[in-house]
Amino acid sequence: MTIYVEYLSLRTFLYSVLKELLDGEVSNDKAKTLYYIDATRPGKIVATFLGKLFRFQIKKLTFEMRYVKNERGELIRMRISRKDIFEIQEQIINSKTFRFFYNDEWKQMRVDDFIRKGLIDGGITEEKSASRTLFLVQIVAWHRQKTGESKVKLFLIRRAWWDIYKLYALSVDVELKGLERKSILWEGRTGLMEFLRKYPYLYVFFKNVGSRRFKIEPEKYNTSIPKLYLIGRGDVNLESNGYHSDFFWLLNSKYPAGNVLYDFHSEDEKQVLERYGIVVVNGSVGYNNYENVKKVSLPRKDWGYNDEFKVIRSLTRTYNSLKAYWISFFRTYSVKVYLTWHKYDNKHMVMADAINETGGVSAMWQIAFDGYRALDCMTNTDIIFGVSGWSGSVERQIGSKTGYYIITGCPKDYAPPLLRKKAMALRAKLKSRGAEKIVFAIDENSRDDSRWHTGHALQRDNYRFILEKVLDTPWLGVVFKPKVAKTLRRRLGEVATLLSEAEKTGRCYIYEESGRHTTSALPILAGLSADVCIHGHLCAGTAALECALEGIPTLLIDREGCHDSKFYELPEGKVTFKSWPEAIDALMDHFRTSGGIPGFGDWSEIIDEFDPFRDGKAANRIGTYLHWLIQGYERGLNSDIIMAEAARRYSKVWGSDKVISINS
Repeated sequence: MTIYVEYLSLRTFLYSVLKELLDGEVSNDKAKTLYYIDATRPGKIVATFLGKLFRFQIKKLTFEMRYVKNERGELIRMRISRKDIFEIQEQIINSKTFRFFYNDEWKQMRVDDFIRKGLIDGGITEEKSASRTLFLVQIVAWHRQKTGESKVKLFLIRRAWWDIYKLYALSVDVELKGLERKSILWEGRTGLMEFLRKYPYLYVFFKNVGSRRFKIEPEKYNTSIPKLYLIGRGDVNLESNGYHSDFFWLLNSKYPAGNVLYDFHSEDEKQVLERYGIVVVNGSVGYNNYENVKKVSLPRKDWGYNDEFKVIRSLTRTYNSLKAYWISFFRTYSVKVYLTWHKYDNKHMVMADAINETGGVSAMWQIAFDGYRALDCMTNTDIIFGVSGWSGSVERQIGSKTGYYIITGCPKDYAPPLLRKKAMALRAKLKSRGAEKIVFAIDENSRDDSRWHTGHALQRDNYRFILEKVLDTPWLGVVFKPKVAKTLRRRLGEVATLLSEAEKTGRCYIYEESGRHTTSALPILAGLSADVCIHGHLCAGTAALECALEGIPTLLIDREGCHDSKFYELPEGKVTFKSWPEAIDALMDHFRTSGGIPGFGDWSEIIDEFDPFRDGKAANRIGTYLHWLIQGYERGLNSDIIMAEAARRYSKVWGSDKVISINS
């Protein structure tokens, strides 16, 4: 018998796990083994001592996400987001427990989708999430197969809908055992936040206190001017230079800066924003009377479903408290349009309800290409600015809802003309040092704990293989544009030495200038310097797509086993590859072949499905559409008329097929 435990503390060991280890014959030739995922020091000490006494082994379960794959060679993490989490959500929603708590009033707003997504919110990196639960089960099943054990038990901290998780575990021959949720380390800030959510006024007050620029009263603004509140990525760049900017749509249209509201994070940011005429937020909101707005009733209590009740109660309280805050915010600053990119949790849904209740509209722009369906991308908002009709079909598959899905093309397609001169200057510099052919190698970010992320080792390969080839090939050059440059050299470890050696040759360049979070340069800046682009991840191909849209030969390497991606329609062996060595061998053959290998890195077969325009005007279309919305409010129209008129105008200019409705 092998036993696994999610969290080995002194309490969990003595009160739950020890009894299981001591049950049955302790004199068997084969000693029982206890594997733990995480542990406290006292838990490990006591478990080790008693293990020696009663003849069972205590071991830490070591694993890395990048090696945990199914029989198709697909990362289990990806299959969970593509398939398993959909099935778990459906089982929860169809369960007797969920139906007991369900309230028809949820359908009147976005509460239904807010709760449904909230049930499975959070990725594998978040320890309380549904995805983490499924991943832990799959890790144990994977390890069981490696060790050849026929019977294993996994002790998990009990979650709501426990019976559904137990059945899921049994489907892979893992028996779940529940640990009581007593640890303060597990609860974290939950208790305090749950208390604050009971009282919307307190919640708004403490949200103000949490601001680094806290003031008792917000600054006074001209409330006669309707504003667009922008939630960006921290790219406060107001120069039309082709670099990352939260204001790309503003810089490329006639939208008036004085109708934009933005939350600054430093005095430098504030000065830049105010010089351009953008209205800045000081971090506080005035609490507006919340009694007259639509709130969600708390579910009726039933002790038979206590864990489930707590989850539903927490979600409804979260909805009510967030709505109180955002209605107060939107009223304080006269916000009529709320624009964001962040669709990866359920918060945007309650913000959309809040802006609707104040007479405004919510909008979202597509920041990343989704090559396959993933439930964390599901959204519900008034307007979505999407890249293509194909991306709209993915939104429909995952249950997204929007009255107006506006097809705009790739939002960053304005950048190449602005960046081409700089890119050519870098290309000339690399060629002057002997680089006859240049590669742009595209990476992703990584995290320290490789159990819950593919980790630094996988990312190091995005540098190691091409750097070794550059150091070995005097006529080859390489350009890097890391996603997060600030921490890159630390994350590269020993590969950072290779990077330094390659830089000394003059045939290697890395863009490292950073914004608040990510590298400032767009991927296309590096791509325009190169003969071929290589993205080390087929599952995350936004940067590769932007390069391919410019006609640059672009390769994809599928190390995660993302077989269901749209990108797999591209030619294998010419565009898609399974490993870096395979891709580099093909790349060198291409460079050594007179005129190159026909069709190498060519996306032309399906490129139109990714962007039907390809005219450099996507940002202008988004900014113009947003301007139409604000102009409608300046004319005193209501939101329904404003949205219908904007859609009609867009259809007239760009075609009726560029405006669709998605109400799954």
